[in-house]
Amino acid sequence: MLASETAKIYGVGYVSGSFDMFHIGHLNIIRRAKERCVHLIVGVLTDELIASGKKKWPVIPLGERLAIVEAIRHVDRVDVTTPDLIPKMGAWEKYRFDAMFSGDDWMGDPVWIEEERQLNKLGADIVYFPYTAGISTSSLQKTILPPPKAGADKARKTDGFSWLFPFDKVRKGERIVIYGTGKVAEEYCRQLDALDFCEIAAFTDTYCGEAGAIFGRPLLPPGRLNDTGWYDRIVIASTRYFHAIAGKLRVMGIAPDRIV
Repeated sequence: MLASETAKIYGVGYVSGSFDMFHIGHLNIIRRAKERCVHLIVGVLTDELIASGKKKWPVIPLGERLAIVEAIRHVDRVDVTTPDLIPKMGAWEKYRFDAMFSGDDWMGDPVWIEEERQLNKLGADIVYFPYTAGISTSSLQKTILPPPKAGADKARKTDGFSWLFPFDKVRKGERIVIYGTGKVAEEYCRQLDALDFCEIAAFTDTYCGEAGAIFGRPLLPPGRLNDTGWYDRIVIASTRYFHAIAGKLRVMGIAPDRIV
């Protein structure tokens, strides 16, 4: 229901969001939610949930977003929103809230309508507040994220990825070496090719014995990484062997802050 349709004050209220690049729209919904409940719980989405849903990494990491939300006087409890809490019934099972609050941009969504029906059976409501027009995290991100390269088909190159390049751990303009030559490395290459962000100086891999080429870039033996003057950072493109590769690089004398 719309907030204007009821003056009810609830016991436990719940609102969840990314709260990335915290702005007045975020503050408005938290403040309005607290006005309608005695105890307000605010959930903050993990970095991975934001990336999977919006196809881009949050600008502000989870730990800092939690600290920002926790510092707001309207918030009684802050918690991490994990995948099992995205379904509203999952969140209700954990928090037993009397009302969930949201912006009215979700009102009318078929999934939300069905979940609202389920919550109503348990005596809980979904209350929608007017969306704060003219401000959003996406609009703010457009001012700081790297623009598409001229002629790059950004949508084709970046949609549907399985692994997200760690944009939050690499500075714009850096020269990077991607450690890996498999699917993860190829996906990182696709994403970087679509953006003016940083330069792929070369690829390397544990079993690379001599120089060659891959994905249109130089492929160099790992031993070349001992000369650190030609690159800024090494990005490990492996989920399974990340720690083993990182350990190997540290043994080679590579500073930990240059390994991502």
